[in-house]
Amino acid sequence: MEAVRAPAKRAVFGKRGFRVDAWVRPLCALVVAGVAAYASYVHQREFALQGGADKVSASLWPLSVDGLLLLATAGLLKPRADTTRRARGTVWSAFLLGIVVSLAANIAAAPALEWQPVLVAGWPPAALLFSVELLVHGSERAGSEAEVEYGEEDADSLLGQARILDVRHREVHQRPISAETLRKELRIGAGRSRQLVALVRDARSVRKVPGDASAGSG
Repeated sequence: MEAVRAPAKRAVFGKRGFRVDAWVRPLCALVVAGVAAYASYVHQREFALQGGADKVSASLWPLSVDGLLLLATAGLLKPRADTTRRARGTVWSAFLLGIVVSLAANIAAAPALEWQPVLVAGWPPAALLFSVELLVHGSERAGSEAEVEYGEEDADSLLGQARILDVRHREVHQRPISAETLRKELRIGAGRSRQLVALVRDARSVRKVPGDASAGSG
């Protein structure tokens, strides 16, 4: 049994290496998001002032628009298994509403309805949106690909926690724990959570075989 478990542990708990792109991509996305957010804020504040808002309201109005858009974007990037159809429809509605209002406010703040002013005014919300998506995707990828080197005791501890969580999940929901649920509970990468789920299920099937055999012989 130890000979079988040892390779499995090595497959789950690898060695983490330094990757330049893991730092460069988030840094570039943060710079783009910051510049785009500032430009979008200025355009929307000017639009709010033109619409009759006072200075305080005009300063806060862009935060409500882009804030809604960012929340909706983060909601759309969540796994489908974690959201209901109604909740996903609400997120999509908020996303479309936020992007339409943000684009309209930025374009309306353009000094002239020509392609160059419109492009300059309409680019910040689009850049902000895509930079946020890149940041979220980058963090998820880093979480799923990140591997930490563990000793035998640490591996046994994590695998033991996975088994305990699986037992509790079966008692409450009458079904095995999923890799996504295990990932959130243990705060580990998606790849490692899938491998832990496989190990837990293999262990349960191994324990069931002797019992089934003895029951058949009886």
